[in-house]
Amino acid sequence: MAYQYFGDVVSFDTTYRTNKYNMPFAPFTGVNHHMQSIQFGCVLLQDETELSFIWLFETWLDAMGGRPPISILTDQDMAMKGAIAKVFPKSRHRLCLWHIQNKFAEKFSQIYFRKSEFKKEIKKCIWFTYEREDFEERWKALMKTYNLESNEWLQNLYEIRESWVPVYNRETFFAGMNTTGRSEGVNSFMDAFVNSRTTLNEFVVKYDQASKRIVKREDDEDYETEHKNRIVKHNEHLLKHAAKVYTRNIFIKFKCEFNAMFDYRVVETKVDSNGFESFVIRSDINEFENFTVTLDLKTHKGACQCKMFEFVGILCRHILKVLFRYDVYTIPNHFILQRWMQKDNKFRNIDCDGLPHNDGFHSEALRLSHMCQESTKLAVWRPPLPSVIGFILKL
Repeated sequence: MAYQYFGDVVSFDTTYRTNKYNMPFAPFTGVNHHMQSIQFGCVLLQDETELSFIWLFETWLDAMGGRPPISILTDQDMAMKGAIAKVFPKSRHRLCLWHIQNKFAEKFSQIYFRKSEFKKEIKKCIWFTYEREDFEERWKALMKTYNLESNEWLQNLYEIRESWVPVYNRETFFAGMNTTGRSEGVNSFMDAFVNSRTTLNEFVVKYDQASKRIVKREDDEDYETEHKNRIVKHNEHLLKHAAKVYTRNIFIKFKCEFNAMFDYRVVETKVDSNGFESFVIRSDINEFENFTVTLDLKTHKGACQCKMFEFVGILCRHILKVLFRYDVYTIPNHFILQRWMQKDNKFRNIDCDGLPHNDGFHSEALRLSHMCQESTKLAVWRPPLPSVIGFILKL
């Protein structure tokens, strides 16, 4: 049921093989409201052909209620790419940037090494370009400067640039992910439960234990969010509002952007024909760092050139600078993603009215789960006896 609320972005990886039969372990990994990794299922594959991936993705999609993710991150596997195009044609498929960058060191060790100028420039080109034309111009200039225009691997990489370069993907929600690191993090986490002698039967049991540990971590963070106060100054109105709506981890990220906005200033403003006002935001630390924010000052709808909100789901320092400038005290509703809110673990809080009313096993299981949760609330509440009787009758 977690997929219903957090299935907008999925990371999928097949590099883990710690089991007796050396079968690829492939977890479907997502991101919850605490920015923690969660599981949407897993598979042990016999092979990694396109046909096997098609069967896997179709089976998994059916188990997830038939709703494909908005975006999916994988490594650079052609069979996987073909299967995703067929099963998830409307999902934005992106390749892991970490794997691609690692290949630079393998293929260009003579110029791509620690503190080399080429490494510095190529990273700037990949990570710090915010317009597609800018990336393409910088890339071609680098290829010419280092005589790499005829390199076949780089030519092929450039041809598929829309599947891995950040500037082509920032307009799509990825919960801030550029790599399959979350999947690989799950793989490392699994090392505590399995080893090369683990049989298939044992693997299922161990995976269940690992899944329970992941849920426990989420429960712990739910508790931290609910019971730990955020330290905010009395005049930091936007931060006060963020503390009320966001989970603790998301609030921390929001606070980083809020604090960073004081290193920026508005240097230029103009109004377009649609009534939107444009603001050029410049860094006080790096005078060449400029971002354009477009905002309707009546509705507070708009966007920033950096596309952080679209990509991460949290307001950037540049939009915050404009809101702060015009004394906006609360985060506009259209800039608050429900998936990051404090109460967005609804799949744990089952509504009795929404329970299935047939006599099947799942209905009974949900009903019992609901009763357990409500009983726990009752134990903590400790109300007068008449209230207890009324509460029990509702169950």
